[in-house]
Amino acid sequence: MAEAAEKLMTVDEFLQWDDGTDTSYELVDGRPVAMAPPSGQHGTIVMNAGTLINNRLGTRKPCRAQAEAGIRLSDYRRWQADIAITCSPPAADAIEPLLIVEVLSPTTRKIDLTDKLADYKSLPSVQEVWLIDSERRWVQIWWREGDQAWHGRDHLGSSAFSSDVVGGRFALDELYLNAGL
Repeated sequence: MAEAAEKLMTVDEFLQWDDGTDTSYELVDGRPVAMAPPSGQHGTIVMNAGTLINNRLGTRKPCRAQAEAGIRLSDYRRWQADIAITCSPPAADAIEPLLIVEVLSPTTRKIDLTDKLADYKSLPSVQEVWLIDSERRWVQIWWREGDQAWHGRDHLGSSAFSSDVVGGRFALDELYLNAGL
């Protein structure tokens, strides 16, 4: 007996779907993929980054940071970024990000550094991507120069980096405050 072909879910179907649990999911090539709950360090770093970004954005309305931001890549792929910065009006299904922040965890590190990073860099609106490690003081910043060229730089320990999207400098000491690192 032949097996039935797997029905892939579109992003629109995914946004209407409810598995009846509190589990968070991303849509990867038409398949819902459960996300592991974040560790305490992960949550602390996300809060620190979001607070610092919002404070620097100040009154630049309508620009804002959004936690657990839906990033639509195609009809069958939607990532959930830890933080995204947008200046577009609020939308129910996805945002048009200028900056995306991912906090790397042991369970997400490989996908964040490969698939997600490549997908985020493919979006014309994205100007910066921050990858913040949750196990050691390491931040990798990617920025777009001109229309296509991407550049990356690692920051370690107590160093700092600048953000053209948000404006100003960000010290790793601030990002990792109370995270035990």
